[in-house]
Amino acid sequence: MIIVIDGPAGAGKSTTAKEIARRAGLDYVDSGAMYRGFTYLYLKHGKDRSRLAGLLDDHGLRFEFHSTEARVFHGEMEITSDIRSDIVNSHVSEVAAMEEVRNAVRLLLRDASANGNAVLEGRDLGTVVFPDADYKFFLTADPEARARRRYDERIRKGEQVSLQQVRENVDTRDRIDSSRDIAPLKKADDAVEIESTSLTFEEQVTRILQHIRSTPTETQPNNSDQLKQ
Repeated sequence: MIIVIDGPAGAGKSTTAKEIARRAGLDYVDSGAMYRGFTYLYLKHGKDRSRLAGLLDDHGLRFEFHSTEARVFHGEMEITSDIRSDIVNSHVSEVAAMEEVRNAVRLLLRDASANGNAVLEGRDLGTVVFPDADYKFFLTADPEARARRRYDERIRKGEQVSLQQVRENVDTRDRIDSSRDIAPLKKADDAVEIESTSLTFEEQVTRILQHIRSTPTETQPNNSDQLKQ
């Protein structure tokens, strides 16, 4: 079963995808971690796009995905925390807009879900990477709610950041992700939209699981037994 969850920054895709993967007994795959990994390399090499392009076939990045976490390594060094830094946050949409990077990530995503059992989250999975996914969801919320969620998450991690800074970052990423020429952020025509501004986390997870249970597909005729309550 391939389940994809797309949506803008701060919509809650990661936490939701992790919980769906846990309850369904599927792998969790975070496309954002891949783009952040390449952004880390881009910054490491002086924001030189040509140097980054030269690394795409032998980039040295390794991604480990489990049901509740994603870990990223560059060679033998773990960079999971580094890719969540402010500097990476401020450049990831720029790098993600590069066609050569998107092509590299597309291949990595397909490799990571080659066993056919995964929950993946991103921005163009249902439209570009997995157009034939068994289930597609588009998770969204109003910008203020998304900024607040992202702010609360970063404060819990002990980061020093203002709500205004986070809101500006969310707005910038929305603008870049939605307007880029290559695979812009948009809802797939056959995706189920979950507007989560006024939903609790449990409510949005429940809506997704209920849809999967009640909507068999040609490849997944009966999902009730596989999904946990």
